[in-house]
Amino acid sequence: MNVVITGASRGIGYELLQRYLKKGYKVYAIARNVQNLKNIPNVEAISLDLADLDEVLRVSKYLSDKKIDVVICNAAISLPHSPSFTPFEDFKKTIDINFLSIHALLSEIVPNMKSGKIVLISSLASLVGAPTSMPYSASKRALNSYAESLRNLLAPNIKVINILPGFIKTDMTAKNDFYMPFLMDLKSGVDRIEYAIEKNKKEYAFPKRFYYFIKLFNLLPLSLKDKLLQKVAK
Repeated sequence: MNVVITGASRGIGYELLQRYLKKGYKVYAIARNVQNLKNIPNVEAISLDLADLDEVLRVSKYLSDKKIDVVICNAAISLPHSPSFTPFEDFKKTIDINFLSIHALLSEIVPNMKSGKIVLISSLASLVGAPTSMPYSASKRALNSYAESLRNLLAPNIKVINILPGFIKTDMTAKNDFYMPFLMDLKSGVDRIEYAIEKNKKEYAFPKRFYYFIKLFNLLPLSLKDKLLQKVAK
């Protein structure tokens, strides 16, 4: 069995890599810096900057004949939260990595998959248009729509699993200088992700308390929601 994991050199991706190795999979591990992935048995490390979409397409073509069973699109970037209007280049890079690179990676792999799973790591941040993290929220909300389209396009043979985690302790969240509600340790977070993959959950959001809080927030009148989000932006 063969699995592709993006963002495999650290955090969630690296933890998933270790777990799939224990299951006996061969792992095609994609990351910008693959130094810590070299010389690991049953791992083929692929150095790739997901912002370089032409190179992502080349890697997709390379992987297309490897009989891939699972693709886990985990890699993402997040800019520091800021009330300033995001510069175009920063916005474009976020969209390219968090969204467009996923379709580029799948473009040559999916047509050669007769069965298997595609796992997309979205975020609870996709459920609210946070004014201080506009490109991240936008990229993840686009990913939710993409997941729904892809799931129904590829059914029933290929399972598409969209996972929406809250805050998990990783290098990405370590940069945040604000309170992160329901912050989970890495192992617990990846336990939930692994569960969603194994159970073929079409969409799986966690932690549930945070998810339900956001759902309730989205039931508020738009004028009240806007007032609260505008306070966050100041």
